[in-house]
This record gives sequence, C-alpha cells and structure tokens, in this order.
Amino acid sequence: MTLRTLFFCGMTLMMLAGCAKSQETYEKNFKLSFRKSFISSCVESATKGSNGLAAELARSKCDCMATHLVDTYSSTELTKLAVVNSSEAGTIMDGAINACK
Repeated sequence: MTLRTLFFCGMTLMMLAGCAKSQETYEKNFKLSFRKSFISSCVESATKGSNGLAAELARSKCDCMATHLVDTYSSTELTKLAVVNSSEAGTIMDGAINACK
C-alpha cells in the first residue's frame, strides 16, 4: 500500500511539473504570436490616412509598445485587449503609449 501511494504521489508530481512546463510554453508562444500580430496591425493602422506616421517611425513605436505589453502583462491580460471599448483595454493601451513616448 505504501509503495503504491508513493508511486501515485510521484506520478502526480511529475504530471504537475509537466503542466507547469506546458503553461510556460503556452505563455511564451502566445506572447511571440501576440507581438508579431500586434506590430503588424499597429503599423498598418498607424500609417493610414493623411495623418499617418512614416512606416519606419510607426514600426519603431509599435515595436516599443509590443515590447512593453508582453513584458508587463500575462497572456490572460493581453487577451483583454480584444474586447472593443473596454475600459481595461483602454488603460492597458494608454500605459503602452505612455511608455513609448
């Protein structure tokens, strides 16, 4: 009975360690994908229209904002940016804009 319990506890710990590693991998991959997508759409938006920025300046600003976002927020927090007209999303974006002035 003791050996069985010890084996079960050991397997449980190994599975939990695997889950933590999986979560870490998910977080890293999410942030890489978020960064790439954010910069692309940010540059596209920032260069549009008569008041648009030059492409190089837009890329620099968008890169700075993406870096700030992925370094400051978790993947869960970053998904909140998808909610249109959310005050929380507005606060997150205002922080990124201010960090890159």
